[in-house]
Amino acid sequence: MSPLVDIAHVTRVYGNGKDETHALQDVSLQVAQGEFVSLIGPSGCGKTTLLRLIAGLDVPQGGTLHVAGEQISGPSHERGYVFQQGALFPWATVAQNIATGLKARGVYRQQQHRVPEYVELVGLDGFAEAYPHQLSGGMAQRVAIARALINEPRVLLLDEPMGALDSFTRVEVQDKLLDLWQRLGSTMILVTHDVDEAIYLSDRIVVMTPRPGRISEIIDVSLDRPRARDDDGFLRLRSRILDKLNLAGSRPGAHPERASR
Repeated sequence: MSPLVDIAHVTRVYGNGKDETHALQDVSLQVAQGEFVSLIGPSGCGKTTLLRLIAGLDVPQGGTLHVAGEQISGPSHERGYVFQQGALFPWATVAQNIATGLKARGVYRQQQHRVPEYVELVGLDGFAEAYPHQLSGGMAQRVAIARALINEPRVLLLDEPMGALDSFTRVEVQDKLLDLWQRLGSTMILVTHDVDEAIYLSDRIVVMTPRPGRISEIIDVSLDRPRARDDDGFLRLRSRILDKLNLAGSRPGAHPERASR
């Protein structure tokens, strides 16, 4: 069976001469339909660059990227993108923000009846007419996720969507994201600095090296779902990944996001 996402020998370089920066070098990765994959590694290792290439927001100097057998040549509603800060329109209500993808595609008139379904899907019943400033950070991120999902993308790309949230809200959004992934059978690729988050959510974790970004190792997460963060298997895998990131000696109890930056 062919992979849904097929990345082959991708290289991305910014600038030239003395200012040249090798963001990615010879990166190859395949993601199956319905899989949840996380990209993790130190800041500047090219995780977001790779996500932007899959989204069609950037182009590589070398290599190819395909989704469902078609080469990526630009942005598409079939590749939904959720940013770290959500990027909601402050003048628009929850329902209006969710509907923007439909409007951009020119199908709002025919599909506007689907907006309440997605408000409910992300657990925001009663907030359809609320504005972003009236929402918590976690609620705003759920709106951003619904806005991407309403276009029924083949793959949902998530660029640290929980990165700016407090620890309690982060767990809440992780659980909602996992629920949506399981209910919808979606394919998701997540960029994160949080080792625990990657283990909790993922089927596989892609560990990347410092710049130039390469894939150091791809780790299968074979733990049963639902996963407990204090389970022995979870903690052993956490130690293995931290060791891979050269952080096994970080102080006990350090927040995994801060520890792995």
